[in-house]
Order: sequence, then structure tokens, then C-alpha cells
Amino acid sequence: MQAAKDTFLKTLASRLAVVNPARTVTLDGVTRPAVLALENEIPMPPDTELETFLLNWQGAAKVVPGEPLMQLDCKLSYGTKGTDAMLRTDCGRILTAMDQELLRICEPHCAAQVDYSTTPVTALGNNIFWDAPVLGAVKSGNGVLKRTAEITLFYFPEAD
Repeated sequence: MQAAKDTFLKTLASRLAVVNPARTVTLDGVTRPAVLALENEIPMPPDTELETFLLNWQGAAKVVPGEPLMQLDCKLSYGTKGTDAMLRTDCGRILTAMDQELLRICEPHCAAQVDYSTTPVTALGNNIFWDAPVLGAVKSGNGVLKRTAEITLFYFPEAD
């Protein structure tokens, strides 16, 4: 399961680096594409979800009935305060741009599964795949617009 999670995270991050190289986050002095897994980054600085895609795995892995597959549900959250600290007139545009970035980095809906726990990394000879993101409603408060998107990841259990 960890290889599937890592592959998904690394795939989205590498695709974001192509789609929008300027969308980065700096944590512990390291700048990288702004796709983070909450389970890997705790504790997180305040407002990290702004301008960043935060991936949070929801519950335990489940067997897909009738298939030799497992599934993991995840929620990606993201938001923006906009670039104008006083007026916040571009929040909607920035959130829409992030929506489009998310849709683009999720295409195609598959990637070759890799074990990132080895050096060098090891290709596992199969793929992970996922469904299209389901965008949730926009929420606003304190001058911030936020959204969550749900994605289900599928992988073969023998790759664990």
C-alpha cells in the first residue's frame, strides 16, 4: 500500500512541476512542487493549505469486490487568500486555476508503480490508477476560499 501512496503523491507532484512550475511550497528550507501528503508532513505550519494541494488518505484500504484490486480513498484540500491582501478580488480566479491544475495533473489517470523506499527506486512492474477528481463545494471564511476534491486510488495488493 505504501508504494501505491508514494507513487500517487510523486506522480502528482512531478506533473504539477510541469503544469505550473511556480506553484511550490517551502518546508524546512526545501522548495518543491506544492503537493503534500499530510501523513508525511506533520506538524504543518499554519496556512500550508493555501496555494498547496494537501493529500489526506481517508480510512483503511478496501478490497474491490470481484476484482484483484485494493482501493484507497483520498481527499485533496486547497485554498487561497488571493494576491491582494486588502481586497482579495482574485481569490475566485486563483481557486479556479488550482481546480484546472488539479484536473490536469490527474490526467492520465494512471502511473507506473514504484517503490520509493529503495535506493535506487524500484519499478514494480504494474500500474496504479485512479478515478477523476470529484470537486466539492467552495467554502469561504476569513478572506479565504477553500475546496476539497475526492479521488479513489486503485492498486494491486501483491505490490505491497
